[in-house]
Amino acid sequence: MGGYMNKVGIIGLGNMGDAIVRALLGSGTNEKDIVCFDIKRERVQALKASHKTTIAKNAKDLVKGCTRIVLAVKPQDAEAALEESASEMDGSKILISIMAGVTISNIVSIVGRPIKVVRVMPNICVTVGEGVLGIAPNNLLTEDELKSVEALLAPLGCVVRLSEEHLDAVTALGGSGPAFVLAFLEALIDGGVKMGLPRDNARKIAVQTMKGTVAMLEKEALHPTLMKERITSPGGTTIAGLVILDEKGFKGTVIGSLEAAQRRSKELSK
Repeated sequence: MGGYMNKVGIIGLGNMGDAIVRALLGSGTNEKDIVCFDIKRERVQALKASHKTTIAKNAKDLVKGCTRIVLAVKPQDAEAALEESASEMDGSKILISIMAGVTISNIVSIVGRPIKVVRVMPNICVTVGEGVLGIAPNNLLTEDELKSVEALLAPLGCVVRLSEEHLDAVTALGGSGPAFVLAFLEALIDGGVKMGLPRDNARKIAVQTMKGTVAMLEKEALHPTLMKERITSPGGTTIAGLVILDEKGFKGTVIGSLEAAQRRSKELSK
């Protein structure tokens, strides 16, 4: 099966695996350079119906021919997938794991020999190419190999290189963060409604306010504090509202929520 060589293999075609396939295709990767496998035949059939990617007959077959393998199965399925393909894992392969809570040492232990591993912690926004992906490699990868992994993942969003010990924080900030942002957005919309705005209008204004703020922050490369000060005039409306947020411990509450998510991530990894 050497015909797959230098192609990207993706094991697991759930939400994340499917998002990676679509991002790769959207960034110009040839359909024939992507090899896929999933134990659920309906997922394979759905992919075959829309794309001409190569379908491997099993995980071992895929790993045998691909140099970069993305493992996007559920954590509970990790052992079976790794054990099936372990005999084909060698020094030429890079295993890119998107399994939450499965450490590099867990993976190496299952495979039974030292292999090149990069753990990736993505968030849900990768489905629209605006994700956050914290990546943590082991020490067997060269700098060029790591850059090739970063280039592979770049179409999914912002890739941030970290040590493995920081991935629980990425899970909290990047993974759970969108839910916290949405909770704040929901509060803005409900606040608009409480002040008398029709809900559709309140939603449009709140969503665009959030989008515009982030766009301006990025375009002008400002620290959030500096941008906030630009908006906050002496004795004005903004400072009146900010005082209430401070009185209610807004910042401390957000930080506490992130720390709670991080603690839970660590618990689930054990």
